[in-house]
Amino acid sequence: MKKREVLAFDLGASNGRGILADYDGSRIHLREINRFSNSFNLMGGRAYWDVLRLIDNVKQGICVCDPVPESIGIDTWGVDFGLLDKTGGLISNPRSYRDDAFSIENMAEAMTRIGSESWLFYQTYLLNWEINPPFKLYYMKKYGQESLESVDTLLMMPNLIEYFLTGIKHSEYTTSATSQLFNLKKKCWAESLLDKLDIPKTWFTPVGYAGEILGPLSADVIRETGRRDLKVISVAGHDTASAALAAPARSKEFIFISSGTWSLMGFCSSKLLEDEKILSCRISNEGSWDGTYRPTVNISGLWILQECHRQWGNTGEQYSYDDLDAMALVEKPLQSLIRPDDFEKTGDYPRLIREYCQRTAQPVPEKPGQVVRCILESLALKYRQAFDMFKPYMNRQEAMYVVGGGVRNRLLNQFAANALNLPVITGPAEATAVGNILIQLEALGEVKGADQRSEIIKNSFESEVFMPQDKEVWEEAYGRFCGLYRYWGAEEKPT
Repeated sequence: MKKREVLAFDLGASNGRGILADYDGSRIHLREINRFSNSFNLMGGRAYWDVLRLIDNVKQGICVCDPVPESIGIDTWGVDFGLLDKTGGLISNPRSYRDDAFSIENMAEAMTRIGSESWLFYQTYLLNWEINPPFKLYYMKKYGQESLESVDTLLMMPNLIEYFLTGIKHSEYTTSATSQLFNLKKKCWAESLLDKLDIPKTWFTPVGYAGEILGPLSADVIRETGRRDLKVISVAGHDTASAALAAPARSKEFIFISSGTWSLMGFCSSKLLEDEKILSCRISNEGSWDGTYRPTVNISGLWILQECHRQWGNTGEQYSYDDLDAMALVEKPLQSLIRPDDFEKTGDYPRLIREYCQRTAQPVPEKPGQVVRCILESLALKYRQAFDMFKPYMNRQEAMYVVGGGVRNRLLNQFAANALNLPVITGPAEATAVGNILIQLEALGEVKGADQRSEIIKNSFESEVFMPQDKEVWEEAYGRFCGLYRYWGAEEKPT
């Protein structure tokens, strides 16, 4: 058969990539076309995304791509949005979720005006988080920091970029589902919440599912790029939704971890979780690409190891990640544990981990290998804790699928299998781009259903299976892990 080429743009909060895929009927081959940095800019004490530079980098990727692809798809991080005026112009660069103005204190104040935690949950079926759009909009209205009177349309980030490529305003389900402005049960914008926020319903466009062919590039972008026949396809705009699609699972319900700086554990399900107990478990419903659901827990992932690596480098101790894994492997297992969610801000993590272990009456890890072992074992036990929270809502699971850059950390994969007492099966490291690509191929009629997607992933990417070991030892360690507590309180934060 004739090869089909499609181009995926995976835009993250620190960098973006254009990845070209050619599909030969059996497997896909990936080639990076361009890579570019992305970060928020501080202006007047506020944090903004430079969305115009992002769009320019996307257009550059389209221009240099050879061979010319049939289509492109855009995925980004969640929760951020852009505002357009009546002429379709961008009112200002989108505010970043890293903006300190969007704080827990602001969220608490907003909730006293808008409604209780439970009321808010049942408007959207998402957890409250200070970086979510309702609290951003509340802050922006309160302080008049944006010209909200001029707003005609609100678009989430991937749909905003698609608009500037095509001229078409639309909203896609997975990224709308991260907005906490969309009712996942009714599959429509949350009108009662919008009324409480005094936000017009006319700001929002109808919501469609991934796989919709939006159309060609706009005339202006065709003149810039010369790509007249390129189709823009609406993929799963939320990057985690795209990553989940790349798990090599054949069943419709499966549990996965998108492993990287953050570890996002979720399971794909036809059922929306409505039990109020999930509020205390901090489980958030999100949307899967086909209109179903993806209950998810955010876990502070390999960020902790990355911060230790940075700190050791700053003090002249230069180690590769392979070196650190090798040093961890020879240390005694399960000596010291931390709660990963206690480590979310930057800091001298080797020191903070030692202090944590000292205060919780555990052996203090002094050597880098001991610190790394502590981090990876603790992450694996956190996975077990999240898995146990999901158990009442899932059918029996035969395996955990791991995708994303963290699949390269074989030691963590083995520890996860041990802690979960389940086989861990790895999928593609470039999972988000692969999910983006598979949706494009399905929209073009080349791929049909989960079985064929799973077969393509199996043919295209190496996979490993990690079998559980030392069940009793890890079970005892899990009991110790669950007994830990946050050692710094409101007045004692990590620095």
